[in-house]
Amino acid sequence: MSRNIPANAARPAWDKPWPAGELEHVATCPACANAGRELLHRDLVDNVFFSAAGRWNLYRCTRCHSAYLDPRPDEASIGRAYDVYYTHAAGRAREERRAAGGLRALKLALTHGYVNARYGTRRQPSSPLAIWLARLSPVWRQKRDAEFRFLPRPLPGQRLLDVGCGNGDYLRNAGDAGWEAVGIDADERAVDIARQRGLDARPGGIESFAGQAGCFDAITLSHVLEHLHDPATFLRAVHRLLKPGGVVFVDTPNIQSRGARRWGVHWRGLETPRHLVIFSRSALIDMLHAAGFVRIESRRRTAVRKSMDLASLRMQSGKSPYGREPARLPLISRIRLWWPAPRIEDDEFLTVLAYKAGP
Repeated sequence: MSRNIPANAARPAWDKPWPAGELEHVATCPACANAGRELLHRDLVDNVFFSAAGRWNLYRCTRCHSAYLDPRPDEASIGRAYDVYYTHAAGRAREERRAAGGLRALKLALTHGYVNARYGTRRQPSSPLAIWLARLSPVWRQKRDAEFRFLPRPLPGQRLLDVGCGNGDYLRNAGDAGWEAVGIDADERAVDIARQRGLDARPGGIESFAGQAGCFDAITLSHVLEHLHDPATFLRAVHRLLKPGGVVFVDTPNIQSRGARRWGVHWRGLETPRHLVIFSRSALIDMLHAAGFVRIESRRRTAVRKSMDLASLRMQSGKSPYGREPARLPLISRIRLWWPAPRIEDDEFLTVLAYKAGP
């Protein structure tokens, strides 16, 4: 998939309506089942991949403040919105990248040194200086931790399920850290790519495990919940599949983030119509408690502010967020990034670890 999609080549897709017979109306908030709402954004389009038809309205729940599309593509038709998607391109594992000298080699050795010490990988080249860098640079450490989804080191034989595994980038990291990792994804093209990389990836969704319980020590949901028609029921299934004491990792856009307020219809986190519901922090925590999780720990993802702002700026300019122009944020935006991180409620992503009650 091209990383630089020309906006002017695909914009006619916006003017073609989604077939009326393949739409469904949403009577209540998918997060909290409240019927009260207000219009947040009107006539949203696919200004990320420029491929999905239709114009869409996004409503904000008056109780939990999450946002959701109404109407939205039904489950039978939503797959067409993924005809062009980032998981259709194979990522490059670190060990697959061409060796380089100088500063780039040092950065790679520092990264390997940290993840080897923290997550038990055995990547080379590796530098022991990484431990000091991690202490001096919390943002650098946060980026590395996010790549491994903040999970603890597994014990021998512990199993992990990555829902929405895409092309397998995280499965590779999980396997390197010692997890017996399996991935599932509804997108068969992405699963094929993961399998070509030698990873255990399977087509389908969590319904593949219907009738099973207590199968996994960890389940990861990286940018999955916002794509689901019924996220509350889904989280109950996740809870059932975890062993006692198991953990689920959740990462999802935050509709109350600073970026969402600043960029409005151009915020990268909207991704209409693939993102069906975008949660507030309180709504996500309430949903996890309602699904049976007893302990919830938040993690910060402040390091993503720059990339989210730059992607949103490109979208505001009518360009692909994956393109190269503009290459830099305006000076005032770069200065704003130097300021202390905002409150956790303002983070671009909602990132949590939620635990099932132990034995």
